[in-house]
Amino acid sequence: MEIDAIKKKVLEDVDPRLREEKRKQARRTRLITSAEFAALIVLLIVIFYILMGISTVDGDSMYPTLHNQDKVVYLRRVSQYQAGDIVVLNRPNGDEFVKRIVATAGDTVNIQSGKLYVNGKETEFKESLGDTMWMADDVEYPVELGESEVFVLGDNREISEDSRIFGPVNTRDIAGKLLFYIGKVK
Repeated sequence: MEIDAIKKKVLEDVDPRLREEKRKQARRTRLITSAEFAALIVLLIVIFYILMGISTVDGDSMYPTLHNQDKVVYLRRVSQYQAGDIVVLNRPNGDEFVKRIVATAGDTVNIQSGKLYVNGKETEFKESLGDTMWMADDVEYPVELGESEVFVLGDNREISEDSRIFGPVNTRDIAGKLLFYIGKVK
């Protein structure tokens, strides 16, 4: 240390006015840091509770795309959904399902001989696994989707609980669209 720096340090330690100024500066710095941290926390809350959400895949209905216990981060504010989008659904019983949209409003869905048809054309998603069979007698085919309705299926078609069981889904029951997922570390 230089002599001037040593003198200044000694002077700060013994001069009450300089010592008080140093304390005020330290308080100001702590206050600014605390305010910045609080603002960051508020921003994260806004992002994760208003704009985005997190859900967990329960079961193998989305295999091979998603696996049991994968974490799914989704965007809440989506104005339009398209076939192929993976979405998180809020079911009436409180469960959240992660499924793939295969048809949207105005489309006609039919299932015949283990195949999915949308608007009369066989529709296949490269991620799907197994045959697409009727699952319940409550849903009569062909199904014409109304305004604000989508038809969802799991990628693992033979074990998925989806629109083949509970019918078309209203878009207001969609929590959001998948942004990315975090696979379970094995």
